[in-house]
Amino acid sequence: MPHSKGESPILDDSYMYVCSSTELEDDDLMECETESDTIVIGRVEGKVYAVDGICSHAHAELVDGELEGTCLTCPLHFACFDIRDGSVLEGPAENPLNVYEAVEYDGSVWVSCERR
Repeated sequence: MPHSKGESPILDDSYMYVCSSTELEDDDLMECETESDTIVIGRVEGKVYAVDGICSHAHAELVDGELEGTCLTCPLHFACFDIRDGSVLEGPAENPLNVYEAVEYDGSVWVSCERR
């Protein structure tokens, strides 16, 4: 979501602080939790993305996987998901991951607690 300089993308309290922007480098993964969801955040070519943090196939924690390009690989059975939209790129997973809005503002990474 584009924002003009000085305009906060954190429009309401549905966003949660994850980390400072400098803590999340390209191909890094970080995890955060809401009351009901585990979310994994990753940076690809400078842009921050957020998807379900639990694999839709066998419930493994995706933060323990790898992010190579836009492919988020599950550490358990090596299913691959596109971190940009949650789609399955390679099985054995069949169901996509839910996606969350991730934004950077004023040197911080924020994630919406609401699924898109």
